[in-house]
Amino acid sequence: MFAPTDIDQRFRRNVRGEVLRLLNHQRRTYISREEVERIGKDSGLSPGEATCEFLSLKGAIWEGRTTHTSDSQHPWDLVHFDVRWFQRIGDVPTGWDY
Repeated sequence: MFAPTDIDQRFRRNVRGEVLRLLNHQRRTYISREEVERIGKDSGLSPGEATCEFLSLKGAIWEGRTTHTSDSQHPWDLVHFDVRWFQRIGDVPTGWDY
């Protein structure tokens, strides 16, 4: 087992904050790969490191499904959040229609 680095912890906090901001303030139920890469850059990670780390946080920070556009060279382009998962853990109010 390894201890998370300061950069990993910063990225994790920044991802969580952005996901909750999108869901609770913008009422947007998805995040793009580019947004994840930007959060990674702001946290000190390369784009590849950011996307890998983001995917590793599934089930801990976020839950949902990835989608891929046919013209993309990447394995995923968007993550569509499972709003009910966020409601179950208390991060999004219940009863809101997303």
